[in-house]
Amino acid sequence: MRTTLLATALSAASGVRGAIDATAVRSYTTYQCNAVGGVRVSFDKDMTVMHASFPDLNLYVDTPSHGFPPSYSIMHCLAEVEFNEQDFGSGYRQARFAIKDVTWTAKNLTLEKGDNLKQLRGKIDLNVEVDNKTSPVHYPIGKDKYSANLVNIDFNPAVAVDEAFNGEYKVTQKNPNPYFTPCFLGRSSHALKFDFDIYATTVDGGVSAGGWDVDFGLIYEECHWTESTDNWGQTQIKAWESCYYREATNQTASKMGLRGLY
Repeated sequence: MRTTLLATALSAASGVRGAIDATAVRSYTTYQCNAVGGVRVSFDKDMTVMHASFPDLNLYVDTPSHGFPPSYSIMHCLAEVEFNEQDFGSGYRQARFAIKDVTWTAKNLTLEKGDNLKQLRGKIDLNVEVDNKTSPVHYPIGKDKYSANLVNIDFNPAVAVDEAFNGEYKVTQKNPNPYFTPCFLGRSSHALKFDFDIYATTVDGGVSAGGWDVDFGLIYEECHWTESTDNWGQTQIKAWESCYYREATNQTASKMGLRGLY
């Protein structure tokens, strides 16, 4: 009931009418999860689950290298997914969320006896970038950065150790250390960037069809932001990016009336 009430408050505060979708995606492993269609992250309308879908991600046998034959299978996706804070809440009914559990689903996993799916990881770091621009502009302008790990589950599923496995695979693990996001106020100067690290490996071969889904179950609590408590995160970097204004020193540029930002 508590989660339902808080999720409702969050949706009502932000004026949400449907699922929340990302504004930008960046992939660091394009061979497994391309940013164009290969990484899809959204929040359910009731805000109880963050869905992460990777249509092209698959477990594959690693290619031979340095004269050694392939002996294990692997899959790995590193991606950054960006959202606007305005989508998550504003006004007087404020809330924040944490990840309570992670569910991995593979539509078709094929492992022979002894292949042994020995490692499965689901990790998300949240980076909140705060733009310090003012009107009128006062230099330097730039961004502060606040970061924290929301979930880092890395475990041994031990699938196909003593017998083969073929079919849909689904497993859920609880998050032992839920870490809450900051209190959402709907600030346009705040960008929320979720860094995903999805990984799996086997002892000796095995494959999966393209397409893994990773669902992150959410829990909520009410929060009341005050300026004195605006110190969220495990890591805080002030002036993470900065931009200064100076007159152009080149004579030709000066004659043309050019100015520069550096």
